[in-house]
Amino acid sequence: MTQTAAISTAVLALASGAFAFAPAAAATELPGINWDHTYSGTGVKVYVEEYGDVISVCDTSANGHSAWVWVGDSTNNIDHYKLTASSGKGSCATRRANDGSRYNLREYSRIALNFEGAGGRGSYYVSYVNDH
Repeated sequence: MTQTAAISTAVLALASGAFAFAPAAAATELPGINWDHTYSGTGVKVYVEEYGDVISVCDTSANGHSAWVWVGDSTNNIDHYKLTASSGKGSCATRRANDGSRYNLREYSRIALNFEGAGGRGSYYVSYVNDH
């Protein structure tokens, strides 16, 4: 194989994704989703896709603490669930509406998210209207 052919083969392999440089566990978000909302705090990142009620929490810090998000419905005063990414930095945990009724969030309700990733040293609170 000539040097030009070898370079062309390498470029083609890179373009097609034949080489993987990072393990899948190091991903900090789900691929293929155009997230409606993203929220960050120390050691944690939360992703929300309203269509399908997809909520993902990712651990973004090697600090020895799991990242978690508590999901509730503040319009109807309902606690839905707590989701924890417990496998260290780069790990994520995800739930969707089709995982069961507690994960199916009401349309047009204000969904509350309380999240944390630093072992009790500061949590964050946000909310959004689930209108998709």
